[in-house]
Amino acid sequence: MDSNDRASGSRTRLKIFANFMSVAVFILVIFMTSILVNLQKDVNHLRDDLATKEDLTNLAVNLGPSDPAMAALEGTCTDCHTKETFAAAHNMTEDVHDLVGRMAQLSGAHFGTEEIPRAEAALTFMKCSHCHSQDRLKELAILSPAERWEVITGMMKKEGSTITQEDARRIRDFYGDFWGWHTP
Repeated sequence: MDSNDRASGSRTRLKIFANFMSVAVFILVIFMTSILVNLQKDVNHLRDDLATKEDLTNLAVNLGPSDPAMAALEGTCTDCHTKETFAAAHNMTEDVHDLVGRMAQLSGAHFGTEEIPRAEAALTFMKCSHCHSQDRLKELAILSPAERWEVITGMMKKEGSTITQEDARRIRDFYGDFWGWHTP
């Protein structure tokens, strides 16, 4: 009978352990359900606080200078040239790199060779403003670098576009340089 008492005691302990585990699992399920319900409430409240892409577009349109390209050229090119001068040069036949290099060599030029890439990028960016408003151009600022590149290359491929592959790269880099969002 001693072995029956042991078997009976083992079964009793096994039942107690199984019941304990069932209660522990039940408590854990209730605890996890409570956490998930609270998380769902928090997520629902977050939606009220998060900005939409439209909100970011409106913010981008109202932040920064009204004309980022002219702001980038301030103190380098604007001492001698006005916005109208740049607008008149829209269909120029000379490459932007050659033009800026030639301008930098003129006596009285107020910028050094380290400023040439920024001036080239700003002048290239101005090509966009002949067809698009500044507000539309600022909307590109909220796009990811990949989305922005897709838009820029899409514009480059349009019929009548004067944007070259190098221009597209300069425009992309202008966003990274001017707004501080550098591309890899």
